[in-house]
Amino acid sequence: MTSLKIGLESSSIMPLVAITPLTQSCYETILNRFSHDSLIAHEDSINELKTIFNFRANTFYSNPISRLEKIKDLPRFDGVSLKGSAIKLLLDGQAGGWIGNKNSRVQTFFFSDVIDSINDKIDDPDEFCNKVTMKMKQKIESFNNLLTPINRLLSIESKNILSYWGHHNVSSTLLSESKNISIRILPNCETSEMFEHLPSAIRRDSYHYHMLKKEKVDVILVGDANYKKNICSCQTCIKYACEIVILTDTKRKELLNLI
Repeated sequence: MTSLKIGLESSSIMPLVAITPLTQSCYETILNRFSHDSLIAHEDSINELKTIFNFRANTFYSNPISRLEKIKDLPRFDGVSLKGSAIKLLLDGQAGGWIGNKNSRVQTFFFSDVIDSINDKIDDPDEFCNKVTMKMKQKIESFNNLLTPINRLLSIESKNILSYWGHHNVSSTLLSESKNISIRILPNCETSEMFEHLPSAIRRDSYHYHMLKKEKVDVILVGDANYKKNICSCQTCIKYACEIVILTDTKRKELLNLI
C-alpha cells in the first residue's frame, strides 16, 4: 500500500501536546487512519504555537505572570485562599482572541493546574507568588520543549501531554497507554509576504494551508471548522485538491455524555 502524505498545521499539532477538546479526535484520527502514513508540517506552524505563551508585554492585562505577582500586594480576607485569589487574578486579563497572550480564559486553562499543585500549607503571599510564577515559567518551557524538533523530526508521546483544557476531555486509555507520533518539520516553502493583505485573523492559517498544498499532501488535518473560509485565492490552492479532515469535539462530547 502506498504511503500517504498527511499535512498538519498549528490547529492539529496543538491537541497532540496539550489537552484540548480536539485531543481525543486528533489522536484517534492519526492512529486509526494514518498510522502508516507520513506526517508533515512546516516550521511556521511550530513557530506560531511557540508564541502562544510568549508574554512579551509585562502589563497586568496581557501577562498572567505579571498579574500573579500582584498577589503579594493584595489585602487578605477571611475565607479567601491564596489559590482562590490566584485563579481570580488569572481570569482578570484580556478577554479577546484565542491566543494565550491575549485571552485570560486560555491562560487560566493552561495555568490553573500549576496553582493547584502549590502546597496548601503555604500561607505567605511572597513564598506562594515565587513558587507559582516559577512553575508557570517551567510549564511554558515544557510546552516549548515538546514543540522542539530534533533533526527536523517532532516526536510526540501522549504520556507527556500537558494539562490544558482539562483531563475530562480525553479518555483514561489515551493517557495510560503511551502513543507515539512523529511529524517531519519542513522548511517553509513560501514567504509569508503574499498573505500580508489578508485579515490578521486568517493570515497565518491561509499561509499554512497554502504551503501544505504546495507540498502536494494527500490529506490536510485541521482543527478549524472555518477552514474553507481561510483558503487563499491563488492558483495553487484553487487547482490542487486534497482531502480535508476537520477535527471535531464529538469524541469529547461522547466521553461527557453530552450527545
